[in-house]
Amino acid sequence: MDFWGWVLVIVVAGLGIAIAQAIAVSNKKKAMEEELESLPDFSPTQKIMGNNGDTGLAIDEERKKVVLIKNGPTGVALKPITYRDVLSSEIFVDGETVTKTARGSQLGGALIGGLALGGVGAIIGGLSGKTRSSEKVKRVDLRITVNDTKSPLHDINFMDIEGKKDGIIYKSAMDEARHWHGLIAVLIKMADNEDARKEGDETPLQASGDITSSLADELSKLSDLRDKGVLSDEEFTIQKQRLLS
Repeated sequence: MDFWGWVLVIVVAGLGIAIAQAIAVSNKKKAMEEELESLPDFSPTQKIMGNNGDTGLAIDEERKKVVLIKNGPTGVALKPITYRDVLSSEIFVDGETVTKTARGSQLGGALIGGLALGGVGAIIGGLSGKTRSSEKVKRVDLRITVNDTKSPLHDINFMDIEGKKDGIIYKSAMDEARHWHGLIAVLIKMADNEDARKEGDETPLQASGDITSSLADELSKLSDLRDKGVLSDEEFTIQKQRLLS
């Protein structure tokens, strides 16, 4: 076989692999859609299936519910939560946080820094210089942190192929990521506003009791996070001091 014959074989093989991957991702998204439709007491008003078909997200605005969707080896897993359990939303570009919204109250206000970035802070710092100077981008992800010590992070991919910052692929991915980041920011704001109204309605005696109970609960959750390895001993000490100050 001559040179051009081999070139043709390689091109055809590459196209075949690309088509097979596209079909696999499409099937994964379809499976997530079907599983979501079967979920009781949830009617999605907005939903997104990640670019790679591994994760997704849906919102029921009337019921004020959020569903985190994961597609793994054992099938599709759905985790319904209330909007009050959403602690933060971040957009990552090649591992660097470009924008972030977090709860201003509850456990989220005290833990969000360590919980969302503590495990990947070194990676983000190492990538930040390269990302700023590069005209190309490989990944765009949205990270949602929720009030769940067993599985606090939920990442949704919007782009996983290299593209230029002024290219249509990157711009489209960022537009969609910003849209969902904005939606989560609205939910976070609603939860913060409700907390503020409840605090305003409390009598001093009630507030004192609730604060004591809340503090004990948050310290217990901090200890649990440390025991599970989510927080290091140093991070635990820092967050504990913030709660007690």
